[in-house]
Amino acid sequence: MARPPDDSGVVGSLVVVGQELRRRNASTVAVDLLYLFTIAFLATLALRGFWPAAIAALPLASFLYFAWHASRPFFVANVGAIVFAVVATEWNLLPL
Repeated sequence: MARPPDDSGVVGSLVVVGQELRRRNASTVAVDLLYLFTIAFLATLALRGFWPAAIAALPLASFLYFAWHASRPFFVANVGAIVFAVVATEWNLLPL
């Protein structure tokens, strides 16, 4: 007997993200992109020293907490934005 396809993997998550983007209108997608930009900015700010990291810690924690409770793909997108911003900053690709 054939098993049904497993939708809990990466492909299943990408399908869910595509379906969510199709159901949303342009303004909600713009807000999500602004949210990701803000979290990436806070991540680069946290790399600038102790006090900038202290200033960025509470908003970063709040944004990640919200993303964790919103959906798994949104949380993964936020963590990805943080990783991308940190790597790009360390490689001197971002002007901050």
